[in-house]
Amino acid sequence: MGFAESLQTLRKEAKITQEQLASHLGVSAQAVSKWENGSYPDGDLLPRIADYFGVSIDYLYGREGRRPELEQQIVNECAKIWAEVQSYNEGEKAFTEKLHRSLWAFQIASWKNVSEYWERPRLDKDAPRQASCIAFDTCYSFMGLDQGRDFYLFLRQPEGAKGYESWFADTAEVRELFGFLSDSDNMRIVEYMYSLKSFEFAGPDSVAKATGIDKAKIEKALGYLGKIGFGTDSPVREVSIVDGNGKNSEAYGVNITLGGLIMGLMAVADAYVHSPSGYSMQVTNRQYSWLDGAKLKECK
Repeated sequence: MGFAESLQTLRKEAKITQEQLASHLGVSAQAVSKWENGSYPDGDLLPRIADYFGVSIDYLYGREGRRPELEQQIVNECAKIWAEVQSYNEGEKAFTEKLHRSLWAFQIASWKNVSEYWERPRLDKDAPRQASCIAFDTCYSFMGLDQGRDFYLFLRQPEGAKGYESWFADTAEVRELFGFLSDSDNMRIVEYMYSLKSFEFAGPDSVAKATGIDKAKIEKALGYLGKIGFGTDSPVREVSIVDGNGKNSEAYGVNITLGGLIMGLMAVADAYVHSPSGYSMQVTNRQYSWLDGAKLKECK
């Protein structure tokens, strides 16, 4: 398969017209038509064509197999990380950096005129808040760019009759959580609990000594956190300790798996009440409202 056939096949698989490809490359539709009928583009266009379709230049000329799909490329790149590192901690750091850069790549690629990767802004800790945002009808993403406050949120627009409205159908338990967190003592208890390492447990007396909060209030707070979710999937786990006299006492630790959710909740809330003063890479093409009033009534 030669260049003309490869280009035509790739274009049709991507379901784009000659005009659309021409617009991306900055050439005329007639030029694309000529390429698909035997002529060749200028050499400096070949890398852009290959990158656009996710193939190599050799593939365009029929000299090698097709590059794996993007998802497989990502898996391959991450597999290299784990194969090359000397320790798991080193691998975690390298994986995190690769993931972070990939998320930023998706942010900047949402702008149709961007064809090359560029580094995310490096902001001083005292600089005005900045973020990157994509607001499509199909998805939403928000990337905090502030030093020490960099987080990434991605929402895919739910399909079907109930979209985001389903999250507003029954808010009793969510409102209970917000009410719990609105109490400053409860927040201090949460802070202390998440200062414990994985598989560390503390009794109410230890929490009271560390926080200065009344033991009864601590027991009530930990009891509430322990009943959320389903058993071992609750944010707080309870264990029974038997001392040398055969007396039982309770100690509490946090579910590390859910820890990222409370950190994420705080990150989102912080960004919501301290909205960015500027955006680096913002695409807001959303046409629909976030919630449909009629659907909300159906959900409730």
